[in-house]
Amino acid sequence: MGENMVMMDDLCEMNCNVLKRLLKEDHAKCLLLDCRSFLAFSAGHIRGAVNVRCNTIVRRRAKGSVSLDQILPGDEEVRSRLSSGLYSAVVLYDERTPDSDAVKDDSTITLVMNALYRDTVGTETYLLKGNAPSFT
Repeated sequence: MGENMVMMDDLCEMNCNVLKRLLKEDHAKCLLLDCRSFLAFSAGHIRGAVNVRCNTIVRRRAKGSVSLDQILPGDEEVRSRLSSGLYSAVVLYDERTPDSDAVKDDSTITLVMNALYRDTVGTETYLLKGNAPSFT
């Protein structure tokens, strides 16, 4: 791994009960990033989540390294808040990563983690344990 790559061993997990409590107490300081396809996101997502745009074309153009501008186009407020450290927690989820041990090197979760690591300061990043369908 390059020096700008985050170690997946350092990725903390957050279970659904903790996320529910966090969203209830202070949802403005928690950002949910849905790392599923736009189609899956459109079919249903956790309320307040932002869809990460990381399709095949974005991946190919980025050659393995994406920026917040590429994965959150049109979400200038979210990017600005991320860059300024205004979110105390960023929670990532998809449909195929039940825990941090299952994160693959070429997954959208990994690309997003690396962009967050590179482009943000003071923000804790978590993986939703159990993935999106388990959050009810």
